Amino acid sequence: MAESIKIMDVIESLKEYYNTNYELRKLEATERFSVLGAGLLSTILIGVVALIFGFFISLLAGLYFSDFFDNIYIGFGIVAGFYLLLGLILIIGRKKLLESPMCDKIIRKILSGKSK
Repeated sequence: MAESIKIMDVIESLKEYYNTNYELRKLEATERFSVLGAGLLSTILIGVVALIFGFFISLLAGLYFSDFFDNIYIGFGIVAGFYLLLGLILIIGRKKLLESPMCDKIIRKILSGKSK
């Protein structure tokens, strides 16, 4: 009879351990995904602001070169050529410049579980 009570206590302790461990894992996963989500949203917000800034800088550069060369087509053509060159550089170096660093950063964020 005493052994049966001890076995029941052990079984109850194992159930509590399992439930506690499950809750801990759930909370850790929630924290990691919330940190990742917050990082993603802040990156998107910064990207939108940078995009708007880049648009206005490009417009300013196009107008400046248009005034400098006294031809609106040449001014905006220079800005378009710059973006074409930038796009080609990004296409050629896509793996090294974009994909690998972004994958590494995402993996580090998921594994660390903390924002940096």
